[in-house]
Amino acid sequence: MKKLIIAAVAAALAFSVNVSAQHYNNARFGVVGGLTSSTGKVKDLDTKSISQYHAGITLEIPMGAGFAIQPELLYQVKGMSLDKWSDATGKEISEAFETKVGYVELPVQIQWGPDLVAFRPYAFVEPFVGYKISDKAKGNEAKTVNGELEKVEYGLGAGAGIDISHFQISAKYFWNFGNIYRGDISQTGTTIKNLKDGNNFNGFAISLAIFF
Repeated sequence: MKKLIIAAVAAALAFSVNVSAQHYNNARFGVVGGLTSSTGKVKDLDTKSISQYHAGITLEIPMGAGFAIQPELLYQVKGMSLDKWSDATGKEISEAFETKVGYVELPVQIQWGPDLVAFRPYAFVEPFVGYKISDKAKGNEAKTVNGELEKVEYGLGAGAGIDISHFQISAKYFWNFGNIYRGDISQTGTTIKNLKDGNNFNGFAISLAIFF
């Protein structure tokens, strides 16, 4: 009986190793979604982050020696918010303002991490590019912003994750490069002028992927 139990445990371990090896050594397709929190760095003003979401599809492609490439196609919502702000004399410097922008985004993770059989921890860098398909702004300058944000966004993320069987959990910080406002700022208020000067929609994201 003892030998039978040992043989059963050994067989279960061998099966687990084989399944895990198949998971982490073959390309696999899945769905992904999670939380996105972003904000803006507006010149001389304090901004607040906006918590939104992302969802889409993903493909993990092992490359050997611990490396993998994981492109994703996402619907990604980013934005920023700031309160009305006045100087020490009470003079209003900036109006209350909020904007949310939806992008079709293509991030490509370049991963490295050891296959530890039962799981695979990894670190990654992630260039991305996105195309705006929706925007919504609230505040006195909303009409100025709507329709005048840049169509294309691009940037870089960095983070870490872990593969556990059919599941993957990851977290990253991302930086958007360039300005988000493309309109004429000559007749705009302080908020829009500052948006033009700032680096916007930087933040972090937490994702859960399920592979099939």
